[in-house]
Amino acid sequence: MLKQQKADDDLLKIYGRIVAISIFLLVLAMLGFKYFNAIPTIAGKSLALEHTRFLNITTMIKSQWLSSGRPKQLLLNWQSMAPKVAGNNGDIGAAKAERQNATDDLDNQFFAADNWISLSDKGWPIIDSLDVQGCKRLWYQLLATQLTDIEVSYDADDRICRYTAGDFANISYQFTSGRVLFFKK
Repeated sequence: MLKQQKADDDLLKIYGRIVAISIFLLVLAMLGFKYFNAIPTIAGKSLALEHTRFLNITTMIKSQWLSSGRPKQLLLNWQSMAPKVAGNNGDIGAAKAERQNATDDLDNQFFAADNWISLSDKGWPIIDSLDVQGCKRLWYQLLATQLTDIEVSYDADDRICRYTAGDFANISYQFTSGRVLFFKK
């Protein structure tokens, strides 16, 4: 009978471990589900912050345009605020250097060209080319950040650049009127 009791005890221990592992996996699955569902929400919140920055920068540019005598272009100097200025790579690891190679072209382009931005006759920043690339360039010129996880589109009829996050939150910038709108679905 002792052997039978020992076998029963072993089976109960194994059954207890299976139940504990099952509960642990269930908790992990729930946490993973919540994490991956929160990613689009985080992107939308990030876009909401970028909306505020976009508004502040366009207003600052308009103010600078008025105080500078309404020029056709203004110099935006982000060198002092940019996290990586061209030529200041220092000791960057190989993985980080690879990741930054994609931004090098834009960084070099804007820092070498002194980031002059074209303005409308009403003082609002405008895009140089009437396409998606023009909208991407405008974003980088104004905010000095890359468009990660943000889809860019251009509406030629209304002359609007649209920046959309994964959760369909978007910023629309109408460069003829300077209107910056944020929509969250």
